[in-house]
Amino acid sequence: MPASLLGFDIRTSSMADKIPLDADTILLDVDLGNGENIAKLAAFRKAAPARCKQIFAITKGNLQEELQATTLGARKTIHRPVGDAGLAKIIEDIRETAGILTPTASKAVNGAAKTLENTFARFTTNKPVDLGEVAATGEEIAKTISNIGVNEWLSTVRAYHHTTFQHILIVTGLACAFATNMGMRKADIEKLTTAGLLHDIGKVDIPASILDKPGKLTAEEFDVIRTHPGAGYKFLARQDGIAEDVLDAILHHHEFLNGSGYPDGLAGDQIRDLTRILTICDIMGALLERRTYKEPFTVAESLAILLQMANDGKLEMVLVHALGRTLEKNVNSIQQTPDESLIALAPLYQSPVEAR
Repeated sequence: MPASLLGFDIRTSSMADKIPLDADTILLDVDLGNGENIAKLAAFRKAAPARCKQIFAITKGNLQEELQATTLGARKTIHRPVGDAGLAKIIEDIRETAGILTPTASKAVNGAAKTLENTFARFTTNKPVDLGEVAATGEEIAKTISNIGVNEWLSTVRAYHHTTFQHILIVTGLACAFATNMGMRKADIEKLTTAGLLHDIGKVDIPASILDKPGKLTAEEFDVIRTHPGAGYKFLARQDGIAEDVLDAILHHHEFLNGSGYPDGLAGDQIRDLTRILTICDIMGALLERRTYKEPFTVAESLAILLQMANDGKLEMVLVHALGRTLEKNVNSIQQTPDESLIALAPLYQSPVEAR
C-alpha cells in the first residue's frame, strides 16, 4: 500500500498494534471465517476511537462474510483484493463527506491521461501532436509535484491508470521530480517533462498481446518492442517545435552507456544528458509498476537494481544517486499489504528488467 494517497496518510498494521488515535477510518482485512479472529476483532474494535469509521474487506459473493461484517457493525464493506483504486474510492468518499478541499494529484493525473489519450489518437490518425497541450500538461504536473510531492503523484497514478498510460505518467513524474530536486533550469525541466510524456508514443501500434504478455517475450516479440523508440521519433520529427535533445531522448531512452542498449547501440559520450536522465526514470518507473508479468518492486529494491546496472556500466552512477536522493523520503512507500491487516487512514492536512 502507498504511504499516502489523495492527501491521506495510510498506515498498515495488524490487530496486535495500537490504533492511531488520529485515524479517521480503519479498513479491516481479516479472515471473518476464523472464530479466533472474530474475538480479537471485537476487542480491537472496542479500542478504536469513537469517531473512527470502520470498513470491512470481504470476498465478493461470500454471504457469510457479509453477514459477519454486518454483525460486527461494519459501516461499509469493500471487495477484496483491496488495491490503490479501492483505497482511492474510500478516500474520495471521506473527502466529499467531510468537505475536504485541500489539493490532490487526481485532477492533474486525470488531465495528463486525457492529454495522452489525445496525443496517442493523433499518432494513430497521423496528425501533428498538440505541443501546446503537452506543454500545459507538463507545467501542471510540475506544479502538482511541487505542491504535494512525487510520492503522492506516484500513488495517485497507480490508483487511477494502468498499462502504458500509467507507465508514462510515472516516468514523467519521476523525471520532473528529479529535475526539480537537482535545481535544473526551468527550460530543461520543461524539456524533460515533455520527453517523459512523449517517450513511449511509438507503442501505439504495438499489439497489447505483446505489451501485456504475462510471460517472457520471445526474441521475435522483443524485436517488435524494440521498434517503438524509432516509430515515436519518426512521427514526432516531422513536425516543428520539438527540441532536438527531446527528440534524441525519445529515440534513445533504451540506450546504455556500455553500448548494450537499443536501437542504435550508442555508448558513453554518444548519449546525451537529457537521455541519460530519462533512461534512469524509465527503468525506475517500470520497476515500481505492477505489470502482467511481474509484481511491483519497492523503491529500495528498485534503487538497488539501478545501482547494480550502474556498476555494470549501463547507467551513470551519479544520476542514480541523484534519483535516490529525490526519492529518499519514499523508500518504504510501496509495500505489499499483509494477508491480515488493518489500514488506518488519516488526513495529512489535519495535523534486471526486460523493459517494454
